[in-house]
Amino acid sequence: MRRNVVILIRNAASYDFGGGERVPVFIAREVEHNSDLCPIVFSRSAKLLDFAKANGVEHRRTWWWGRQTWSGARVLLIPIYLLWQLVLCGYYVVLFIRYRPSVVHLQSKDDFIAGTFAARLLNIRVLWSDYADLKHIFMNHRVWYKNPIGKLVYFAAHFTETIIVVSNEDKRLICVHLPDGVIREKMQVIYYGAFDTYKKPEKHEVFTFVSSSRIVTDKGIKELIEAFNMFHAKHPESNLHILGDGPERESFESMAKANPAITFLGHQTKPLEYVTKAHVFIIPTYHEGFSIALVEACMLGMPIIATSVGGNGEIIHDMQTGLLVPVRDSIALYEAMEKLYSDSSLRIRLGQQARAQYLDLFVFDRIVKERLIPLYETAD
Repeated sequence: MRRNVVILIRNAASYDFGGGERVPVFIAREVEHNSDLCPIVFSRSAKLLDFAKANGVEHRRTWWWGRQTWSGARVLLIPIYLLWQLVLCGYYVVLFIRYRPSVVHLQSKDDFIAGTFAARLLNIRVLWSDYADLKHIFMNHRVWYKNPIGKLVYFAAHFTETIIVVSNEDKRLICVHLPDGVIREKMQVIYYGAFDTYKKPEKHEVFTFVSSSRIVTDKGIKELIEAFNMFHAKHPESNLHILGDGPERESFESMAKANPAITFLGHQTKPLEYVTKAHVFIIPTYHEGFSIALVEACMLGMPIIATSVGGNGEIIHDMQTGLLVPVRDSIALYEAMEKLYSDSSLRIRLGQQARAQYLDLFVFDRIVKERLIPLYETAD
């Protein structure tokens, strides 16, 4: 007897491979182990597909257009975008007929439109997961001459069954742009957590800070380098390791080249092996929906410094599970680094309380069993 199929669709730029890109693979793995459902991951991302293969998750390479910005003069190309959506919808119809899913779980903007309409044409249930995009996508969608793509996504949202939002703050920001309660009623906040892979690590001999993110301005890399340079001038026996890749990596490497204690480690398939050896984890981002990297640092019992933006405040409570600092503030970031460096008992206490909170709220397999699988199994 054929098991009910769940298709998870996630796409992202080729340089993007963080927590949000790993989530569908982790969901699929847990669904496979804890239910009678058959999950399949669809994506164009080579990194995500390789990750799915490494985790023994069934997957398929699909279509996706990397062009995601259509503002300014590019708005004149919207007819081409609409044609692309029509083609993509037809493509998904063919795939859905072949795989016969009972549920399609969409997790990226283009697919919110084409994937939703393709699934509903075949009477297939649709779920969305929003990774902090809808608060931007819905902006100005009620202004007739602005944001045509936001209008399409807003229309498609009426045909979904559930919209999974990553944090309460993100839900609040999305609702600012919604004129009625129809879409709001579809929203559920589900924290995507992390697997418990904790083991007592061997720390670097030299005091080390670590950050893990895309290498772009909005992740606060500039402020991180500036703050560490101030710290390193006072404490030369220290290092900063920066994990991840992105389109601005060369620019930031050039900015940091005068300080040999700063190392860019690039994309790593097992980033936690590097994170856990450091003494302090830092996430200086300008905005954030819900950081899986931050949850993973909590899982590892790391002392953490994070900017007080977005969903960060739902994970890090200042002086309880970490330190919160203002965004774009190198001085405040430096002072937090000094505070944790000079107070080992504070580092231990924050790390212990961060891990205790993780065990209470953010254990991934429990979240999948208790929150996601019931959504997949719900009868029409």
